[in-house]
Amino acid sequence: MTDLLAGRLFAPLALSAIGALALLVLVLMKGDLCPGQRRRISDGLVSVWAVLGLSLMLGVEAKVPSLMLGWGALTLIMGLAVLVYQARLAGKRSLSITWQWPASLMAAGLAVWIMFRVGPAGLFMLGAGGCVFGHLIMVRAKHRLQAFNVLLPLVGVGFSLLFTLVLVVQASIQADALVIESLVWPFGQLCGLVLAGALVWLWPVFRKEATSPPVLAVATLLILGALTLGQSIIWQLA
Repeated sequence: MTDLLAGRLFAPLALSAIGALALLVLVLMKGDLCPGQRRRISDGLVSVWAVLGLSLMLGVEAKVPSLMLGWGALTLIMGLAVLVYQARLAGKRSLSITWQWPASLMAAGLAVWIMFRVGPAGLFMLGAGGCVFGHLIMVRAKHRLQAFNVLLPLVGVGFSLLFTLVLVVQASIQADALVIESLVWPFGQLCGLVLAGALVWLWPVFRKEATSPPVLAVATLLILGALTLGQSIIWQLA
C-alpha cells in the first residue's frame, strides 16, 4: 500500500514543483518587482525544493529508477545551495536570476523524463500543478502583480480540464469495456476534485476579491488530489 501511494504521488508532486519553479523563474526574469518582492519570491523557492525533495523520497519508496533519483537529488542540491548562499545577503538583496539557471535546467530535464514515463497527460499535470503551487507561493510572498491573480487561475483550471479530457480520450482508445466500467467511479472522483478545486481557486476572481493563502492552500490540495487520482488512472490504463 505504501509503495502504491508513493508511486501515485511521485509524478504529481515532482511535476507541480518543477512547474512552479518555471513560473517563478519567469516572474523573476520578466516581472516588474521591487527588491522586497524579488527577495520574498526568491526565498519562496525553498517550498519548491522542499516539495521536490519530498517527491524524491516517495520515489525511493515507489522504486523509481536510481538514475532518475540521482538526477533529481543533484538538482535539489544545486537549488538549495543557491538559496543558502542568498540567505547570507543582508536586507532585501537577492541573487541575480542567472544563479537559478543551472538548477532550473536540470529540473527541466527531470520534468521531460517524468513526462516521458507518464505520457501525454504529464504536460497538463505540469501546467495545472505548477500554476496552483506557484500562485500559492507568490501570494504568500505578497506579490503585487495583480494580473497573475486572474491569469494563473484561468490557465491552471484550463490545464486541469485538459488533463481530465486527455485521460478520457486515452481510456476510450486504450481500454476495453470492462476496464472502462471499472474507471467510472475514479473518473467521477477526478471530475469532482477538479471542479471543486476550480471553484475554490476562481472564487476570489468571481467576487473580485484579493486572493488569500488559505484559499489557495485548499485549491492546491484539491488540484494535487485530482492529479494524484489521475496518476492512478494512468496506471490502470497502462
